[in-house]
Amino acid sequence: MTEQIFHLNSSLSDASFTLSCENILSKLVRPDQAIIDWILKHDTRDKAEIVLPDGQKFLWYFAIGSMINPVSLFLRDIIPLISYPAKCPDHKIVFRASGGMADIEHYSGSELHGVVHLLSDEQMSRLDAIELSYHRIVTDSINYQEQNHLVYIYKMNIDNQSTGLPSERYIDIIVKGCEYYKVQPEYINQLKYEQAVIPRKQPHTLQSFTIMPDNLLYSEEELARHDGTDPTLPLWISVNGKLLEYSGLPPIDHPEYELQKRLYEFIKSKLGGREVTYVLARTLYEPLYKIPMHENDLSIEHRALIEDDFYCKINNGQSYWKLIGRLRVSNSPL
Repeated sequence: MTEQIFHLNSSLSDASFTLSCENILSKLVRPDQAIIDWILKHDTRDKAEIVLPDGQKFLWYFAIGSMINPVSLFLRDIIPLISYPAKCPDHKIVFRASGGMADIEHYSGSELHGVVHLLSDEQMSRLDAIELSYHRIVTDSINYQEQNHLVYIYKMNIDNQSTGLPSERYIDIIVKGCEYYKVQPEYINQLKYEQAVIPRKQPHTLQSFTIMPDNLLYSEEELARHDGTDPTLPLWISVNGKLLEYSGLPPIDHPEYELQKRLYEFIKSKLGGREVTYVLARTLYEPLYKIPMHENDLSIEHRALIEDDFYCKINNGQSYWKLIGRLRVSNSPL
């Protein structure tokens, strides 16, 4: 039997993306054009950086993945001074590993399209911290007026890593960004109609925490006390109003010990003692839904998607979390 091939259905997210962009534009505070002009006076096309007389540094960055998308940039508090579509000669985009993340590969005669952003040194450093499995290299870019400029671009740390299908969500993020910044239509159509994807889950297939103890409700104050700072109290988080307790690390000689230890420390420092649905919704951007601007700005379906994602991440054969009850939120029927 021939395996079914899926492609992006971008029309499903058009309306939500438009709403998200409207929300962004209402909140962005861009630098004065005179400041941008002053920075550009010190630009030279044979360098990927601009260094001002006072030592301030700005960098040209060629985005090929989620950082093409203006919503993804906004959610990471990155506001480029300038953004424009461009191409990178003799390279192509590839999607690697099980997550299908974007990478670049040298390929003579091919053109990789994306968006060039001018970022401050501080913003670029923030991206470096996010792109842990990548490193920055310098390459040539050509804008759509056929002008060259050296730029930074991220390349995966592991060469010759196996390719993998990207998710439909990820390709949608890239396509929406390409359309927003007016990247070449032929490149956009290639991603839309030729790139195979792992399709989005249908709402009825989303998984959730369902073994619920009866009538066990906990307050936000009780949740906050279980943030991992008190060694006598277990770590708690709440996902979609469902309270989860960390059951403890496996033995030190267990093959998952180091992974679980890192995961525990990350969750404790970033999410411990909190209702995390809103945070995860802004971290795991899904163009199907407009970006939430506050805790109550999430649809039931969007909440279910976030719960499914967390459920799948922690239930990989042996869960270290257990459901202990529900969160009683102020002014909520829970």
